[in-house]
Amino acid sequence: MPLKIDVPFKDKDEAKARGAFWEAELKTWYVPNHKKYDDFLQWINSDDFSIIAQTPFYIAKNQRKCWRCSELTTVVSLASNRFFELDYLNEGGNDEAIAWFPQNYFTFFSSPTYINKETIDLISQKFPFYKLGFSKTINGKYWANHCEKCNSLQGDFFNHNEPGGAFSPMSIEECQQITLMEVPAKFDLAIQAGTGWSSLNEEIIELSKRVKWDDI
Repeated sequence: MPLKIDVPFKDKDEAKARGAFWEAELKTWYVPNHKKYDDFLQWINSDDFSIIAQTPFYIAKNQRKCWRCSELTTVVSLASNRFFELDYLNEGGNDEAIAWFPQNYFTFFSSPTYINKETIDLISQKFPFYKLGFSKTINGKYWANHCEKCNSLQGDFFNHNEPGGAFSPMSIEECQQITLMEVPAKFDLAIQAGTGWSSLNEEIIELSKRVKWDDI
């Protein structure tokens, strides 16, 4: 599916000429997946996000022990194996020389400070414990899991960076404990978050449980 872009009325003819389309029902301009995002840089709000994950992207689900109450609680993470990262074309850091670079490895997104509204609305319907929370570790807010029992924030450093964490599997058995669900989003995921790579990426995709969104 496509990427939403912010096109002012004065730019509509230029955006259309470059290959953007107008969605009348949702009243938004969008870029089809087969078009290059770089052709639409001026209408992509990269002040908010530097990653675009193409649909279908995923919500991953697992469990961990709450650090505060010691009860098992569900934790989730957005994930993708087809995404783009905004970066400089040259190492010199020229602000004008930026482009969207394709990344074709599987990643869980960690400590997101921005997620587009459509995706947040979908996640909130199924996983209300995934919400903005203040982290003393980073001294700021990000979209984080909270314990289903005591509402304590379950930090992403432990989930994503500690070996054996919910989204940092170190064995076949730990890969099999993860559940992946395609998010039924109409548009691509726009996100500001960390990424990670694992030597078990193929095993995560092949061995994780698969559940349909409507069956959650």
